[in-house]
Amino acid sequence: MAGRFPIVRLVTTAVIVLAAVVTVLVLAMLLLLAGHRRLRTSVRAALERMGHPGPSRRLRSDLDAAVSGFGRAVAAVERERAQLIGALGGTAAGITVVDDSGTVVFANDAARRFVGARHGEAVAEVRVRDMLEEVIVRRVPLERDVDLYSPVRRVLQLRVLPLEHGVETVGAVAYIQDLTDARRIDAVRRDFVANVGHELKTPLGALAVLAETLADTDDPELRARLALRLGREAQRLANLVDDILDLSQIEAWAAPREPVAVSEIIGEALAQVALAAEERNVPLDVTRPGPDVLVSGDRRQLTSAVANLLDNAVKYTAVKFNGATSPDAAVRLRADVAGDRVRIAVSDRGIGIPETHLRRVFERFYRVDPARSRETGGTGLGLSIVRHVAANHGGSVAVESEEGVGTVFTLEIPIWKD
Repeated sequence: MAGRFPIVRLVTTAVIVLAAVVTVLVLAMLLLLAGHRRLRTSVRAALERMGHPGPSRRLRSDLDAAVSGFGRAVAAVERERAQLIGALGGTAAGITVVDDSGTVVFANDAARRFVGARHGEAVAEVRVRDMLEEVIVRRVPLERDVDLYSPVRRVLQLRVLPLEHGVETVGAVAYIQDLTDARRIDAVRRDFVANVGHELKTPLGALAVLAETLADTDDPELRARLALRLGREAQRLANLVDDILDLSQIEAWAAPREPVAVSEIIGEALAQVALAAEERNVPLDVTRPGPDVLVSGDRRQLTSAVANLLDNAVKYTAVKFNGATSPDAAVRLRADVAGDRVRIAVSDRGIGIPETHLRRVFERFYRVDPARSRETGGTGLGLSIVRHVAANHGGSVAVESEEGVGTVFTLEIPIWKD
């Protein structure tokens, strides 16, 4: 566990140390305030008991200076305490500090939501309380994970450490960290690596078999066919690597805010898919806005998104087997302004997508028909790239489809505003 989340553990340790400091400062503050109020009275009473009618002018001056210095020390401690409590109060992690009797002396906002909680969070409250009591008695740190299932599954990491002064245990501190997002990201990363390995293995295996067969044959016709297959598999592998790199960069880099002409985006995307459309005899019917229609974002990312939608439509458009085409076989792109956004709709008259698959088509490596995807050379990453580009630009992408009729993908991007 320590190796999987080093940054989380480092932050945890730092926050726990801060919580301990706050506890000590709280106790010190109480003592200082009490002493500050009683100091002058106690000194005067002691002098009177010793037979002094009252302190001399010089002694009064020294006493006033000492008390003033003490007051300044108290004020400094108050400021430091306020700063530390403010720092801890704003953290997303829950922090609870108790004294040696188990009484809460400090809890930040994130920890208070587990106090008097209901349903799933009530489980966390009970676990924290039990662990605090156990740590005070045993004087050893504890760490446990708690799964909460209401209303959605969440994972909490509970860490409790004893607070000691010399040989005495003066309390304990509980640290509550929500690891739900970290665990989800870790699972997504594992799945992505596994999928990439699987996807790379397929063309690499095909290349190895084709190369071996090519080396063992002297038939010129067979060698020509094998060489053609080798070229296709190599191109498929190159496409997969390119898409993986594109997706990785799009996920990691936020899109810069700059004006980009929609007509130029569409023109560059058309240039990228023109050859594939020509090879499949699929006409492209495009309506683009004027050059003054601008969106806010990154030209390269937006071009990649539109090109992926066009390429997907071309690959899945139904064309007659004899090579003839009809107006219905065309891939259509329509771009217009809708309020404060530009809407780019790409439609085809292809095989359509079954309704049960519509909610998953934007997932990485998800394919409605794996056999057809292999035939068309799809990588399974195109629509995932589109979704991430839309998210990076504060936009959205939606899909409507009917089996045997066709599919419409609609990408919306905010208009550029000076």
